Amino acid sequence: MAANYRGRLRVDLEQIVQQILLVRRDITRDEVLKLIYEKKRSAEGYFLDEVAAHIVASELGVEIPREEEHFKSEISVVDLVSGLNDVTLTARVIEVYPIQTFFKPDLIEGKIARLLLADKSGKLRLVLWNEKVSLIEAGKIKRGNIVRVLHGYVREGFDGKLELHLGQRGDIEVSPVNVAESDYPTTDSFIDKLGNLTQKNKRASVLGLVYDVYPVSEFSRKDGMAGKVRRLKLRDETGEISLVFWNEKVDELGEVKNGDQLLIMNARIKTQPYGTIELHVENATQFEKLAGQTLSPSIAPSEATRKIADLKEEGGPFTIEATVATPPNVREVTTAQKENVLLTSFELTDDTGKIGMSLWRKHAELGKELSVGTRIKVKNAYTKKGFSNLLELVSRTSTTIEILSKP
Repeated sequence: MAANYRGRLRVDLEQIVQQILLVRRDITRDEVLKLIYEKKRSAEGYFLDEVAAHIVASELGVEIPREEEHFKSEISVVDLVSGLNDVTLTARVIEVYPIQTFFKPDLIEGKIARLLLADKSGKLRLVLWNEKVSLIEAGKIKRGNIVRVLHGYVREGFDGKLELHLGQRGDIEVSPVNVAESDYPTTDSFIDKLGNLTQKNKRASVLGLVYDVYPVSEFSRKDGMAGKVRRLKLRDETGEISLVFWNEKVDELGEVKNGDQLLIMNARIKTQPYGTIELHVENATQFEKLAGQTLSPSIAPSEATRKIADLKEEGGPFTIEATVATPPNVREVTTAQKENVLLTSFELTDDTGKIGMSLWRKHAELGKELSVGTRIKVKNAYTKKGFSNLLELVSRTSTTIEILSKP
């Protein structure tokens, strides 16, 4: 087995092994070590380790630099292969993920943290173990920093993608000297545009302006604990999307207002029943409020008010201004989850047409006070097909209703 002959190699052969692994990606580290050991054994011990290694490299078609030449001291992301050890790599920190804890076999608590690194050739995860996590805890490594990873080793992650690990022997230099910022991609180059997000995406990192903020709602979790949820809208120059913050992320968000700029990293994309998508901010998501930013005219908040005639298919959210055309019908209904809730329904009209409106739960309480001729503004309502396959407007948690005038 590899373990029987790995110890026979001297440390100064490591560079030869690394060079073979860089060129021959179809061969594992253990296979290289075995070939070197077998070559030395076939010569009945007359070959030095270095000679056996050079012969194996030659037979594999790998050119080894002469002694007076230098091996490449640093490597790019694109050149990494599983099994490489003693790796030096310089890259920019694109994302810093939350620290996780676990218990070792001796029941001592361990820590693990992950960062997303990128150079011009690609990106990969950097995994920090135990005492190395303190670099993040102390705030020494932040998004946007250029770092040099020393004595790392490459392994395949659970998802099959390569990871660079930093163990006890490894180290990190933050903002190393003689490194040009322009040689590394900016963090903005890894930001997704809202208009380009689709149901096929699983996670996304976005940057945009807040233009609608809704109150915090509390609920009971399945485990009986109290939960929190808060919604807001985010917009960039390509589109807009709903952001949903959950539980402790609601507290982390704190006070937020229209015009604030938010950077959301690694949010989960969730598809709603009407085909729209939302971004959910959960445990694995990081976010920042970017201070000192000015509104760009191209993404400044605006009221995209629709006419009833414009509502032709299921979707949303929509904002309309219309007049109550029929007396509100208030009743209690039982949902599929066996929950009894209040529902108020009526018709709305404007100069282009008429449409049914259904208000649920807290909105139903307001709806039952409306009278025919009241002009209202409904924001963040959704359209769906109701009875007789007719399109109607329905309220959701984020819906707001403003009374513009009374008869």
